[in-house]
Amino acid sequence: PAVVLVPGSAPVDRDATVFGVPIFGQLARGLADAGFLVVRYDKRGVGQSGGRAESATLADYGNDLREVVQYLDDRDDVDRDRIVVVGHSEGGWVSLLAAAREDKIAAVALLATPGIGGADLILEQQQGELTRLAVTESERQQKSALQRRIHAAVTGNGSWDNVPDALQRQADTPSFRSFLEFEPADAIRRVRQPMLVVQGELDQQVPAYHAERL
Repeated sequence: PAVVLVPGSAPVDRDATVFGVPIFGQLARGLADAGFLVVRYDKRGVGQSGGRAESATLADYGNDLREVVQYLDDRDDVDRDRIVVVGHSEGGWVSLLAAAREDKIAAVALLATPGIGGADLILEQQQGELTRLAVTESERQQKSALQRRIHAAVTGNGSWDNVPDALQRQADTPSFRSFLEFEPADAIRRVRQPMLVVQGELDQQVPAYHAERL
């Protein structure tokens, strides 16, 4: 049986290192010790992978994952009926997109995967960060309004007026647009494979209620 570990957002390599801890490296080792063949890979534009992250959409990452699954399906040492994808955070969204189009994927596991749309998730995470920073209510409202203007401009529902040039350059990309427009509820309806949802109670980036939403 084979497992593909699907990385989340940000330019992470196959180890998915966070604060010096190679999360995917540890997961892969544990799964391999349990008898699974495990695949990890560098995201586009990271490590030994080519491409550019800012131009890659969630659909592109889903196609990348399908290529990895096809690679496993072609191997003689893989049980083709037991190829599972395990996505972390945004990687869970990528896993859903791939599973909806790829019957070679036998099952899906979602780790800390957001259960709300991309635009709402960004605003939720922004509010959480502003709460931790204890900013004033006035500043909170200003930052929230700016973020909403950015979202509208990126998705073609508003203009870039009153948005700093540096923020426009950072946000006006195919990658960010696909993230903002993604709705996990729409994607998950198209998945027919068995699914496991795992969420940590102390997660501050993707709160525990997201698992219930999924």
